Amino acid sequence: MHNTDLAEILENQQVTLAEMLDAREDRVHQQKSILSQYDMTLVSFTLNIPGPVKVFPLSGKAFEEGKKLIFNHLKRHKINIAFEEDNSGKTGYEAFFSVDCDPYYIKKLMIDIENSCPMGRIFDIDVLNRNGEKISRQDAGSDGRRCLICGEPAHACSRSKKHSTEELMLKTAEIISDYFGQKFANMCSACACRALMYEVCTTPKPGLVDRVNNGSHKDMDIYTFIDSSTVLTPYFRDFVLTGMEFYRDEPQQLFERVRYLGMTAEDAMLEATHNVNTHKGLIFSLGLICTAMGYLFANGKNIDTESILNMSKIMAENVLDDFKEVTKDSAGTYGERLYARHGITGIRGEAAGGFMSVRKYGLPVFKYLTGRGFSLNDAGALTLLNLIANVKDTNIITRTNVETHDRVQNEIRQLIEEKGIENITTDELDETDSQFIRMNISPGGCADLLAITYILYFVENY
Repeated sequence: MHNTDLAEILENQQVTLAEMLDAREDRVHQQKSILSQYDMTLVSFTLNIPGPVKVFPLSGKAFEEGKKLIFNHLKRHKINIAFEEDNSGKTGYEAFFSVDCDPYYIKKLMIDIENSCPMGRIFDIDVLNRNGEKISRQDAGSDGRRCLICGEPAHACSRSKKHSTEELMLKTAEIISDYFGQKFANMCSACACRALMYEVCTTPKPGLVDRVNNGSHKDMDIYTFIDSSTVLTPYFRDFVLTGMEFYRDEPQQLFERVRYLGMTAEDAMLEATHNVNTHKGLIFSLGLICTAMGYLFANGKNIDTESILNMSKIMAENVLDDFKEVTKDSAGTYGERLYARHGITGIRGEAAGGFMSVRKYGLPVFKYLTGRGFSLNDAGALTLLNLIANVKDTNIITRTNVETHDRVQNEIRQLIEEKGIENITTDELDETDSQFIRMNISPGGCADLLAITYILYFVENY
């Protein structure tokens, strides 16, 4: 996990004790002014930031998150906010909420946030009654605050100066950093799981498992994919967290580090599906993408499609090294034989090239179709068809041969060129599905590229 350096915090503007005392006095005056204007319970929110620096990028994010948590918790309890205001300056951030509700009840709600949110330990949420009297945690039936570092009563540690200011500053930054890191990892893994679910549920998909049939497969159905998707979700989260934790590694070194994690994810998939390979290719591809997102996040880089795919490319740039010495005679695996005979690199080549097929034939078409009003399902089905028309799919070649693959691909490409991708009907997709099932064709490689298209779209629009 990315730990903020103390020097990085201290680069920001520092405040004096006198300035902090003045700010506290100004806050009291503002509280009195709001109470006189709105004869209601007042919530006053600030951050417990130790040390001489109160405002730095992480503290700003923490403050905005705290405001959102307060707003949402009041809203879910149907408590109307009559007045809301926030201020910021070098002495820190503060927000005020006037609510027409019993102050003891409001204090209990605010304690929920302070006690239950992982970042709640640095929130200072005061509740004042109509007379300006502060409701304490003890008044609301709760224990006092605990020390950030040792968990002992905070007032005792503060009084005895048990921990240095530097220790407290670093711990505060760590709490905030961990909170947003965990939140980001949850978002990425949710998008990965959603991509797997959307891919299998997209209907119709020629030759593939969808909501209507099992395509050319007799050993799996939609529930097999659901079982696999759900068991893989925590592994995608681990990929993100690994990218964050080892953010100082060289990208190629990080790729080697997560290979074992991919193997354990594959074991979990096979256990969940009773040894049916549903997502081996996507464990590799989405695992790479999730690791790249974690790495970018921890290094403060943009999390956009271009950055994600470029970082994935850098991480996987040596993945084709295994093919360097392969000849027609020495080729052992089917993938090696395809490479030796036809120069086809499959999913490894896609990763080493930064998933160029997704850049060229997946995401642009998907965004074009959704922009024209197509549902995510229909846009996905047509994007898959476009991928089949343009990508060498090793799954199709495995089930047939290169000649059959090229003939089928040319037929679909010609259909798209004649009609336009947006004019292809569901009936035509159903007809292609029936044809693929008769020929025992399953474009599983293109299905994986569709799932990658989905995750990138979901992250872009999160």
